[in-house]
This record gives sequence, C-alpha cells and structure tokens, in this order.
Amino acid sequence: MGSRRGHVSALCAVLLVAATGASGAWATSLRVLIRHTPNKTESNRTARTISDIVIHDTEGRFIGSIRTLQNPRTDGSAHFVVSRLGQIVQLVPVTDVAWHSGNAYWNLHSIGIEHEGWVGRRAYTEAEYRASAQLVAYLAHRWGIPLDRKHIIGHNEVPNPRHRGWFGGVSGHTDPGRYWNWGHYMYLVRYYSAHRVLPHFVKQMALHSSPEPAAPVVHAPRRSTVDRGAKVRGKALWWSGIDLNTRWRRHIWKVDFMVDGKTLYTDHTWPFSFHRTIGWDTTTVANGSHMLTVRAYGTQHYRVRKSIPVRVVNPPMTLTVNGAGSGAAVSGLLSLGVRADEPLQRVSLYADGRPVSRDSSLPYGLSWDTTQQSEGAHTLVVYATGEHGRRATLRVPVIVANAPSFPPVLANSTWSGGAFIDRE
Repeated sequence: MGSRRGHVSALCAVLLVAATGASGAWATSLRVLIRHTPNKTESNRTARTISDIVIHDTEGRFIGSIRTLQNPRTDGSAHFVVSRLGQIVQLVPVTDVAWHSGNAYWNLHSIGIEHEGWVGRRAYTEAEYRASAQLVAYLAHRWGIPLDRKHIIGHNEVPNPRHRGWFGGVSGHTDPGRYWNWGHYMYLVRYYSAHRVLPHFVKQMALHSSPEPAAPVVHAPRRSTVDRGAKVRGKALWWSGIDLNTRWRRHIWKVDFMVDGKTLYTDHTWPFSFHRTIGWDTTTVANGSHMLTVRAYGTQHYRVRKSIPVRVVNPPMTLTVNGAGSGAAVSGLLSLGVRADEPLQRVSLYADGRPVSRDSSLPYGLSWDTTQQSEGAHTLVVYATGEHGRRATLRVPVIVANAPSFPPVLANSTWSGGAFIDRE
C-alpha cells in the first residue's frame, strides 16, 4: 500500500509539473467572441492549406463593421475583427474560407483579420495592436505560419488577380494604410510568440463601442469641390459619393469619372475619387458650364450613374511678351517671344487687325516687318490658344520709327524708361 501511494504521489507531481509548464507557455487567456456570417465558403482547411495572414482595416466602427460583414448582401467577410479596445470577434472558422482579400487564391490560403480603423486616420491603438498580435502569434503557432512580412501582409499587398503587377486585390485596396505601424506590430507578434497567450473562444461576451477617434486635422480648404451647381476652379476635389455601406452592399469595384461624356479617370479603390487628393484639373476645359458624371460598377451587373452640372470659372490665361513693351518705339524686323502660365497650342500676331505671324511650337516666337509700315502708332494684338482650348489676348501699342531722323510723330511725346506717353 505504501509503495502504491508513492507511485500515485509521484504521478500527481508529474501532472502538476506538466500543468504548471503549460500555464507558463500559454499565459492568461484572450477572450474571442464567436459570431457567424453566411459570407464564407465551407471547407476543411488544414495547416498544409493555410500559409498566410492578411491584415485589414474596417473603415468603420467596430460593432457596425461586424453587422456589415454579417449581412448576406455585403458579399464580404473576415475570420476575425479586432476593436480599438482590444476586443475580438470571430465570424468565420479558420478551417473555412472567408471572402476578404479580393483574390480567390489568397482567400483559400490565408486568414483575414479586420481591425477597427481608417486608412486616413491615426486611429489604431496599443490595445488593438496587442490583442491582434496575441491572436496572430497563436494562429501562426497553430497553423505553422512563419512570422515574417512575406507571410503576414497588408490587404494592400495582396496581388490583383486581373492585373499583373497591381496590388490590393481586385479592388485595389490600400488598407491598413500608412498609419499602421508594421515595425511595432511585428515586434509584438514575435514577443507574444515567445510569451504565448491562449485565446479562449466564448459564445457570450459584451461588446463595447470604442471611443470616437480624433478626427484628422483638416485646414479650411481653399480648393474648390465638385458638387451640383458648384463653381469650380484649379484642381477641384471630386468624390464619387459612394459611402462605405453602399460599397459593401453593392460590392462596388470600379468607378468611372466622365466630363461632358468622355471618361477621364477610373478608380478601383474606395472611397473612389478623381486622382485621390489631386483632383480634377479644371483648366483642361474651357470656362463655362460642363456636365460631370460618375458611373459605378458592382456585382451581379449592378450599374448606376449620376450626373451633376458645374460651372468652371478659372481666371483668364496670362500672357507675357518680350521684345517690345507697351508704347515702345520699334524698327526693322520685330521679333516677339510669347509665354503663358499654362501650356499653349499656338500663338498668332495681328498688326492693326491684319494677321502677320503665327507659331505652333516651342519656344513660341512671332515676327513683324516694320519697314513695310508707316511711321507712327500701330496696335499689335497677340492671340494665344491653350492646349485645352482656353484663349487669351494681349494688346501691345507700339511706335514704328524707321526714319534716320527723329520721327515727327514723337515731337509732342515724352519718353521715360522706354515708355511712351502722348501729351495730347
């Protein structure tokens, strides 16, 4: 009996040591709430199938994003969603395929993790980084995923399946964006790989709304913005008007921007805008009324277009002429150089209403033979046409003075610095 008690005591000691070792390897549990979404492909993935983890951002608040990803009309999902407070929800079992990357191959072989945040805001928190890093360290250990940036990537690094050399999936996503701190995040992932935290999957857990992140500092815009009936100038900001809910609900993947019926730009990435923060260069059209159209494309042959009228009111093109000043005395063959504050298509010179010279190539130069003209006052007019049809005119009054003696016409005139002032 005494011997058997000794064996039992030894066995209990071994089990206690084993339990202590396990608790040391896997520290305090990380709670993960199990929710469900129909937006998935049921599968039986294994460690041989799963090789990567893709990091996303939600472009919306935590609870609202979960509801959106649970909506059957969204046509999108993720395996996990992490809040700014560090709460985690699982929507798709890891063994199933979530629709998250915009690339069927990557969906099949990766785990998608959404993070509450925005590409254009400094919204990611330390609690969010740590909760996600604990989860990723566990997933990498569980499924044999290497802890490097070749296997843990952003959505913006997923290849576009339709265009070789493009990234961000089929829709060209840019999340998690420049404010996601990859260096700090990967440090935390490796730390928790050495100091592991075991997720505890639960069916009940109170979800909390995260505090509203600080809005990005935006100075009062001096640039014009495209809107119905707006007066626009310069490079005007032009947004498609498609919000995040519409983008998810209709699965918008492309938006065309048209001016007067001609497509000038196509954007594949939400929030779909004309050259992002650059805007539409309104100097490419003449001043006046124009019709601007946005045409969006979604799944299941969804198409929608919206047109709005605007009025372009750019300041007139500015011309500069060298070779003769206003009121200057000229003689012989007069050569004029013409410059403008925007690209030109051609320039023309008229003398007293008659065309005398024209040039259509850089550097723009015009000439006038004054020896065939009468002595005295004449009016030169320089006409310029811009690359996009804008026009400008510059009037240059001159005095033809070819005679060897002092021109009688100047007898009653005063000269100052080459300028001519008529006393009469």
